[in-house]
Amino acid sequence: MRLPGSYKALVEQFGASSWQDFLHVLSPFDGRMELRQVGSTTLEADRAVRREFPWHYPLPLYPEPGGMLPWAVSDNGDTLYFITAGPPDEWPSVIKGARAPEFEVCFLPPALLVHHFAAGRLRSAILPRSGQAA
Repeated sequence: MRLPGSYKALVEQFGASSWQDFLHVLSPFDGRMELRQVGSTTLEADRAVRREFPWHYPLPLYPEPGGMLPWAVSDNGDTLYFITAGPPDEWPSVIKGARAPEFEVCFLPPALLVHHFAAGRLRSAILPRSGQAA
């Protein structure tokens, strides 16, 4: 599977990791938060919801071309996805809230996105600032 270099470096350095005990990066190499297992479960649930509420999913789901591929989850049930269109190092991330159709697109590389979250500098209406996770 092709993946962004920043994401691969993040999981090589930290493995399946938790940031501020809230944001959990999935890893294809770790059994605790295994990317394929959690990602597959997430995508199955997304497909079921999309059948009833297609407007909640303005983008395709992986493995559809350009589909959203989960790479991190939060304790609130939010999911971070790659938009798998184009070269992997250019994939933006989608931050999708758990309970509403709102989503945000973030163009930061995954490692920088996680760093900004952990430092409380990520501007997001969906993810709380570090230290404010509920």
